[in-house]
Amino acid sequence: MQYDLSDLSVRVELLQRMLRYLSLSMGIDDLTISVDGVYNDETRRAVMRFQQIEKIPVTGVVDQRTWDAIAELYAREQELRSPVRIRLIPDDRGYVTGMAEQSDTVLILQVMLNALLAKYRYSAVPLTGIYDRATSDAVREFQRIGGLGETGLADRPTWLRLAEEFDLLTAGNS
Repeated sequence: MQYDLSDLSVRVELLQRMLRYLSLSMGIDDLTISVDGVYNDETRRAVMRFQQIEKIPVTGVVDQRTWDAIAELYAREQELRSPVRIRLIPDDRGYVTGMAEQSDTVLILQVMLNALLAKYRYSAVPLTGIYDRATSDAVREFQRIGGLGETGLADRPTWLRLAEEFDLLTAGNS
């Protein structure tokens, strides 16, 4: 995203967005502020709280040291929370996840299924890493709605569609 940093309200809005993001990503409620481009008391208090947390002299003024600290932490938090892209798992063309299988692959499948709950409206799948009835039922519903063969087993076409949809979902959240 490109910003015109010669405009004070744009700089303040960017500051507010970064503080708000840090609040949400780090769980620091004191940094949750409105984004309106106005350096008001709410923004000043959030800056002071940030300065306190980062052991920067608490002034409420965004000097170069404060700005750099906010920008650096913001960049680091964004990198940590970048969307994970799922490729086809596993790459063996003949692989089909089987009932009672216990593996990290099944756990990844369960995570992807749960991420797509709102769209597909099946029941949440317990994150056990075991391919159980709940996992099979969710896969079957995913396959039914997605127009795939309804086997309840995660075959190659199912993995491909899950990976595509999961990637689209996580890309939309970045």
